[in-house]
Amino acid sequence: MKQRVFAMAAAFAAAASPLAGQAPADTFRRDQIAVTATKLASPLAAVPAHITVITGERLRQSGYTRVVDALRDQAGIAVAQLGAPGAVASLFLRGGESDYVQVLVDGVQVNDPGGAYDWAHLTTADIERIEIARGPASVLYGSDAVSGVIQVFTRRGGSRDRVEATVTAGVGERVGNGAEGSFGTWTGSAALSGGVPLAGNLEAAYSFSAARQESDGAYAFNNAYDNTSLAGRFQLAAGERTLAVTARYTDQQFHYPTDGAGNVLDHNRYTYGSSLAAGLALAQPLGPRVTAHLALDAYRNDTGAEDPEDEPDQGFSRSTGTVERDHIELRLDALAASTLTVSAGGELERQQGNSTYDSDGPFGPYTSETDDQRSSSALFAQLVRTGRLGVTAGTRLDHSDQFGAFGTARAGLSYQLSPALRVHTAWGTGFKEPTFLETYATGFARGNPDLQPEQSRSLELGVRAARRTAHLALTAFHQQFRNLIQYTFTPPAQDAPNYFNIGRARASGLELDARALLERGVEASATYTALHTTVSDHGFGEDRQFLEGEPLLRRPAHQLALGLSWFGARTTASLHADYTGERADLDFTDPAEWQGRRVTLPSHTTLDAALSWRPALHWGDVDASLRVRNLLGTSYQEVYNFPAAGRVITMGLRVAR
Repeated sequence: MKQRVFAMAAAFAAAASPLAGQAPADTFRRDQIAVTATKLASPLAAVPAHITVITGERLRQSGYTRVVDALRDQAGIAVAQLGAPGAVASLFLRGGESDYVQVLVDGVQVNDPGGAYDWAHLTTADIERIEIARGPASVLYGSDAVSGVIQVFTRRGGSRDRVEATVTAGVGERVGNGAEGSFGTWTGSAALSGGVPLAGNLEAAYSFSAARQESDGAYAFNNAYDNTSLAGRFQLAAGERTLAVTARYTDQQFHYPTDGAGNVLDHNRYTYGSSLAAGLALAQPLGPRVTAHLALDAYRNDTGAEDPEDEPDQGFSRSTGTVERDHIELRLDALAASTLTVSAGGELERQQGNSTYDSDGPFGPYTSETDDQRSSSALFAQLVRTGRLGVTAGTRLDHSDQFGAFGTARAGLSYQLSPALRVHTAWGTGFKEPTFLETYATGFARGNPDLQPEQSRSLELGVRAARRTAHLALTAFHQQFRNLIQYTFTPPAQDAPNYFNIGRARASGLELDARALLERGVEASATYTALHTTVSDHGFGEDRQFLEGEPLLRRPAHQLALGLSWFGARTTASLHADYTGERADLDFTDPAEWQGRRVTLPSHTTLDAALSWRPALHWGDVDASLRVRNLLGTSYQEVYNFPAAGRVITMGLRVAR
């Protein structure tokens, strides 16, 4: 009886990811392993941090084709997308800036240097799992890991060959000015994985996948989107000695009729881009207690934008940009005791960015080009103890040829009070390097080569309860951000730069995360985030995004997600509700208010429903699905004057053997 009461209380008190279509397990694993928080395969419960692991199978069974849609439901995360699928999607973790989250794909960092990651184009087709490690992690990952790290792991091959294909098609309601009728959307993917034994104890494993997405777009015209992704992984293993090579390529094009204020008016404007993330990871035992890890990573992101003439002599603009990151890391892990591991290592990184811009309009022709590069190095050390008393401690020293030396540190404790209850606390610092634009810009804005990194200090307290059929996590956090880089329209001197380290802000909040298996195949889940952000020093006071005493933009004060799923013998049904509270934003629709006018976006609630059926077959697995996103057709905006898509109905078929 006590167990049933605990399960029901946990289900409605707070939440884990309410992803539909997951076959329920008999237990919630307290020994689940996570890698991102410590770069070691550590029991999730023993790490003094709030960590979430989402499996790829849950993503695909839930009908999510884009990672960002699944992350919206996670505690501590807010997403703001500029309207239709394919538009820029920003993610805010624990109230930090969108460029305060380091994003990794199989260990390869895919952020622009010092910048944010556009979540619009990352698909779920080839994903094995996603790990969300909240809190500063610059000790291990350097710049950009200020409020957390999100790492995507692609599929690994196994001992059995497997082929899988999925196709999904649907229709959605158009939104925005002049929109009528519906738009079409479809996705398709195929994957092949397996493994083969070689000589001796050497084994090879492989995984390859391809995916395609297309959409007519939710706006009245010029809103088509397409995305192609290819991914592969090849691994050789001989006992503890492993060599893995990974690569992921993405190519996309997005047509958008909106101007910067969200007005629908342009018939031929579009953006395009491609990216490649490739990595090589080697693990080599040097003895019974020491293992050496070598990682070589390369990332390239090419982007472009075209705005051809709508009418003769009306003017045009075009731009291109390329970012490259080359990174090498060597790390030694020493097992000092059965539950104690000491790590030490070093990193080298080279960054390069170049851009072109060409336009002609009412003020005449304009052309500009940039080509910048910088490099950095780092040394770090970490201690990790698991068991009833969990300890994490680390320190790092970075050196950049731009801003010199910079140090970070973190420490955390967790303690198992009882078989079902664990508490933790953690403290840490983080930093984010300036972007190329903020440092090297010329022309309309002048960069500042003397900029220092933006800095953070964070403290969190948490409790985690787990029973055989229920899980509950509660975490409170407080973060302070300083040395924030602000832009001024009126530099203090004629030749002075436009960017300075003068801003301060803070964010504090509460994350609740729970899930429970009830009776007769029913699973209940929920997540809740309460967030309070404040600008404590607005610097020059010119930027309306950053006003003293006001909240930071596009971070809701309250978010709640509730899910209820039923698992039958061959049928799964689910209902999922999302509530997003009010959030501050800027309105640029009035030309007289060229800096934007502060507004408050109203709260909204959306409801999703799903139904899937798996027939009994002997030759393989087949799943047929029907899903409705935004079932009630709620009208809402995550960014002012950029309506989100309306009701979308999709049908899918997945075949695996």
